[in-house]
Amino acid sequence: MSRSTSTSHKRGSHHRGAHGSHEGGGSGGHDGGGGGGGGGGGKLVKVGFGRTQAEAEMLQGLLSGADIPSVLKRSGGFDNPDFLAAGPHDVLVNKEQAPRAREVLAETLIEDEDEERSEVADQVRAAREGPQETSPARLALWVGIAFVAAVILIWIAYQAS
Repeated sequence: MSRSTSTSHKRGSHHRGAHGSHEGGGSGGHDGGGGGGGGGGGKLVKVGFGRTQAEAEMLQGLLSGADIPSVLKRSGGFDNPDFLAAGPHDVLVNKEQAPRAREVLAETLIEDEDEERSEVADQVRAAREGPQETSPARLALWVGIAFVAAVILIWIAYQAS
């Protein structure tokens, strides 16, 4: 059996990610702790989420302003590439920085996560079902209301002149 003599495949010579070194706060994934986020490579925990990628990036910006590195991940069930930037995204930070991150976000966030989740689920359900048709009776009711409102406006304009 032949052995590889490549220096790039020797134990300890690989670095994770595009950084290529341990500079920049990451541990290069050698501690086995879950890695990522530039926060020392520790375990990542969820501290919040946004309904869309843009909303999650705003939360990430708040954390960045407080010198708390974070990463975004599509929420479970929405990790389909067809969603693109749509769909909920979780905001993850290093476990040691989670209490401070929650504190920073709590200063800004006012909605309960359960309310957010149900609202997102309603939006997804509505998108799947498509636009709902208006019943003929409801349409006739609104046309009648508009007609009565127009007659009243014309009568007021006539009385004013």
